[in-house]
Amino acid sequence: MSTDSEKDCSTGLCSTGPSPFANQPPLGLNLLAKDDPEDVLPDWKQIAPELPEDAYSVADALWWSHKLGERSARGSDVVFMLRDAADARAVQNALSLARKWWPAASVPRFWKSGGAARDAAALIHVPLPESGIQAGVTTAVAPTTVFSLRGVEGEIALRLGQDVTAAQAAALTPDTARELIDAYAVAIEFVDSRWREGTQAPALALLADGQCHGGLALGAWKDFAPLRNHDWHQQTCTLRINQDPAQNFAGTHSLQDPTWLLPEWLQHVTTHYGTVTAGTVVTTGTWTGCPAVQAGDLVTVCFDGLGEVRWQF
Repeated sequence: MSTDSEKDCSTGLCSTGPSPFANQPPLGLNLLAKDDPEDVLPDWKQIAPELPEDAYSVADALWWSHKLGERSARGSDVVFMLRDAADARAVQNALSLARKWWPAASVPRFWKSGGAARDAAALIHVPLPESGIQAGVTTAVAPTTVFSLRGVEGEIALRLGQDVTAAQAAALTPDTARELIDAYAVAIEFVDSRWREGTQAPALALLADGQCHGGLALGAWKDFAPLRNHDWHQQTCTLRINQDPAQNFAGTHSLQDPTWLLPEWLQHVTTHYGTVTAGTVVTTGTWTGCPAVQAGDLVTVCFDGLGEVRWQF
């Protein structure tokens, strides 16, 4: 985690003291709330009835961070209110409803999925706010809000070519799931966190916060058919920051094949949301680590033979 953010405070009570009560407006906004309905906390019971009441304070803390555009709480102060990953996902869903991250009553159309190794139980699948997606770009524009850091990950995104039901997803293997993909794109995920600890917040707090997602840049979509038998172990890619020497990577995807996660991802989505529609996109995890960049930096990710995309921060 970078501590160089202009919105971070590294000294005094702000850095060492407990977070403000998560379910209260930060100092001063309690007065503004009387005049501005958007400064009134959501009625979670009405908006997200499946959110456990014990998790309201976690949702409140993240709602205020999004509202203010800066970090207002420590994940470690509220994580004890989350019993498990299901509670953390319930917070994600409540925030998506309150902030309208995707069309109401629909299956999210953009996802991130991945894990440190080929362990299906350890894979994490997170729906992404559509407002942070820059699709079909050559060079993505700077994010409007940065909370903690500007981490960047070079990835491959995959697009579903047909609808998939829960019954179909349950029967998938990596080989059969690969046949459902119609296109791929080179991608850069912008990594950020709404917690004061940044990416060092507790795991469940990070999951509640969308697993450190800040935004996603997708390059041009290309036909996936030539890659159905692609040797991903031999795939090379580079990440360049400005005119610095390129960082080189070969076969560095944690799952050895970005398509390996497709069955588990589709089973997760169909279980929690229903039929996944054609055109749904999943970005599949980093090949390049997660180096931090600064405002004004130009990041270029190139997968040899597959394409490239840039992000001007």
